[in-house]
Amino acid sequence: MLVPNQLWRTAAMVLCVLSIAGEAAAQICIEADLKFAGRGPSPITVQSMKNEAAKIWQQYGVQIRWMSSLGDALCPSVRGSFDVLVEYQPSSGRRTSALPVLGRTHLVPARIDCVGIYVDYDETLSLIESVGQYQFILLTGHPDIGPVDIGRALGRVLAHEIGHVVLGASRHQPFGLMRRSFTPADLVALQRWAYTLSKKEVERLGLRERELREYDAPASPAR
Repeated sequence: MLVPNQLWRTAAMVLCVLSIAGEAAAQICIEADLKFAGRGPSPITVQSMKNEAAKIWQQYGVQIRWMSSLGDALCPSVRGSFDVLVEYQPSSGRRTSALPVLGRTHLVPARIDCVGIYVDYDETLSLIESVGQYQFILLTGHPDIGPVDIGRALGRVLAHEIGHVVLGASRHQPFGLMRRSFTPADLVALQRWAYTLSKKEVERLGLRERELREYDAPASPAR
């Protein structure tokens, strides 16, 4: 149960996030081709992943149009595209770093054209499985990990990787969507307060949208 001070801080956080999102100047539409390798995914997991990534970004004026269902989103002008691979690759038990690598991508200098994004299904699942059952119930309202929970976690990893490219930023931030690592609890929680952009990132997003629009604009004819 939240005590009054906690309720006040929670309300203040929500208002702050809504205020920043309301200032978003960007209107970016991107296409994403989502593929799974290793074994067939649950359709529920796939839809949950798509929904989560889309909802995280739509509050900032970024719309994701999925190539498998082009009728879901009407984009007046597409500003970029991604090739997303979700791979089942059981961990060997050896990691090159202390933090698990849930996803990766690379930055592009100008147009976002078929940029590759890799999401590690097994590392993500392993992380959310580390949440104790009691805490899991508090975070989700049910005791066992289901396909929706897995998809929600994968969608958050995907949203982070999209952020690197759309924002044109290789560095991580101390808080929010673009922080270096996600806790298991953050990956499974129903609320998205841990997956927001700062005011500076929102400003950067607006600048990036203008850069992409200018890059796509046809060149003026020579006189």
